[in-house]
Amino acid sequence: MVGDVAVIIYYDQRAKYSIHALTAAIDPLKNVDVYLVEKKSGFLEFARNISGKYRKCIIGLSIQTIMLADDPYLDFIIKLNKHKGKCISIAGGPHPSGDPIGTVKSLGFDYAFIGESEKTIQDFVYAVINGDDLLNVKGLFTIVDDKPVYTGKQKPIRLDDYPPFPYWRPLFNPIEISRGCPYGCKYCQVSYMHGFFMRHRSIDNIVEYTGCMVEKNIRDIRFISPDSLAYGLKTMSREPRLDLIEELLSRLYKKYVERKGARIFYGSFPSEVRPEHLTRDAARILRKYVANKNIILGAQTGSDRLLKLIGRKHSIEDVYNAVENAVKYGFIPNVDYIIGLPGETRDDLYETIRSIKKLVSMGARIHLHVFLPLPGSPYAWMPPGKVPSWVRKELMKLIGAGKAYGQWIHQEKLALKIDMLRRRGIIMPRIKAGSMQRPVSTHLHYSVPP
Repeated sequence: MVGDVAVIIYYDQRAKYSIHALTAAIDPLKNVDVYLVEKKSGFLEFARNISGKYRKCIIGLSIQTIMLADDPYLDFIIKLNKHKGKCISIAGGPHPSGDPIGTVKSLGFDYAFIGESEKTIQDFVYAVINGDDLLNVKGLFTIVDDKPVYTGKQKPIRLDDYPPFPYWRPLFNPIEISRGCPYGCKYCQVSYMHGFFMRHRSIDNIVEYTGCMVEKNIRDIRFISPDSLAYGLKTMSREPRLDLIEELLSRLYKKYVERKGARIFYGSFPSEVRPEHLTRDAARILRKYVANKNIILGAQTGSDRLLKLIGRKHSIEDVYNAVENAVKYGFIPNVDYIIGLPGETRDDLYETIRSIKKLVSMGARIHLHVFLPLPGSPYAWMPPGKVPSWVRKELMKLIGAGKAYGQWIHQEKLALKIDMLRRRGIIMPRIKAGSMQRPVSTHLHYSVPP
């Protein structure tokens, strides 16, 4: 018996949260079977075998830019798209959203999905089933007759309308409670992929899906958010909605911590906290309910000049205050710093090292990063981040003392690899002589040709 549509997804552990969300959106559709394939070896053979049992076949990948620095993975993608047979190949995630041209032209995908994709993938699958024109589906980019085609922006979804994971499989991950970011930091993809207005999953919905996890004996409950203390906010504000945050945490605590022995992790990985939101009252509320000892704070640099330049919209004094509040209530603040940001001067680096030493003396640990020029961010075309030798010596002293950690040395190599992929035309290629892709994908103005 021949089925309607098979959707075959490469189940890459590096992108599993996104894959879970998309699987949860596709699984309920009629006449569609979803296959998650974990290994690259044998993927093409599996796809060929499965595609023969269905009228239509879709191969899907979720891609982050740093994944393309993995040579075997890049080779796998290019080979996959050359030998995919009758299957339609699609790619979504941060990289296709920021570099749709490279995703189609260089990597060989038929369509790049721009922005969040739950609604887009549902519309796309239905269009494939019904034989409709795929260019009527919002949120797609492709190339037709050597011309770029962007079908228009998909309407933002309500998080409550989509499960955070396919619990029926059962596959689980931290619950995404907020999406979007109003700050638009120039090095970051989030605002440009998910929008400048925050959307939030309702408290009832969060409590419900936490129950799905606890029923499967998952006792450590974590959350995904660009800023967990911005829950309930829609736009920029220095005043967190502590009433909503406490309502959320208290309901989870009473229902699942007291009765089921669960633990709540909030303000730690995989989310962070903006420093101006970690007020004394916020720290006090967190201490009442959460199990995490660490709180992740984003500082990024110790220079107020550079903070303003990159669009952070807070000061280094805000970071000092947040660390003081965290320590007062028994948390260990882990403070993110990025070295090698565009426009960073020697004076900025002196300010950064000075601020790091002060934070360490206050009880913080420093999480070190190196700037990566990510497609989809305003800094997509900037040079790769580099750590000067004198800064490297200072950082190594901190690491040796157990006061700093991170993958910054590896990220410095990643930044160079991303730059090399740009120069090779794998990332953000010119679509025709003299043209240059705009870095912010949400501002694409390509339209469907008449």
